[in-house]
Amino acid sequence: LLLSFLLSSPASGFAESRYKIADNTLIFNMTVAEQGYAFDGGLESYDEDEVISYLFDNPEITTLRVTGPGGSASASSAIAEYLARHNINTEAFGECDSACAHIFLGGETRTLSPEAKLGFHRTWIDREYIKKNYVENRIEEGWDDEFDYATMLFGSAIASMVEDVEFMLSRGVDIDFILRIFSTDSFNMWVPSQEELLEAGVLTE
Repeated sequence: LLLSFLLSSPASGFAESRYKIADNTLIFNMTVAEQGYAFDGGLESYDEDEVISYLFDNPEITTLRVTGPGGSASASSAIAEYLARHNINTEAFGECDSACAHIFLGGETRTLSPEAKLGFHRTWIDREYIKKNYVENRIEEGWDDEFDYATMLFGSAIASMVEDVEFMLSRGVDIDFILRIFSTDSFNMWVPSQEELLEAGVLTE
């Protein structure tokens, strides 16, 4: 009885997993650490390979159930595009913000669990990562100075924004909703009502 309680108790840590398969659903909780990986509390670059591998290796999975505060934009785009190509459904639970909401949009059908919320804002750039990237790659990339680097970053940001707009339009999201996302400051969060999400085509049901 004691062993059964420990295995079923969330406080024990055994019940929580970053990736878990239940019937035809892959549950991805980016707020849970994965053994052997760095953990910052959100979507990490390694999640791209892990989530796609789970989906590829388990073709019976038809739904990705996801939650988390966001994180790596490149990982979210790769996962969302994989979902869209393979007609996999999405369901958000808890608070699904930023990159998590972008993953959600990849779903064929898109639904919310009770009390779930989606949060949107413009993407942002990590200052420390940018500084490190410049120092480590300036010679190889041929950046004469910070201004060359800033020019590259600006062009990359615009291209990424266009890709995001095109992707959301392809998922049936209303352009006014998309513009509202890009009008929301990177360090704020817009949490639309369920009615707004349905009207804009973010939710399919």
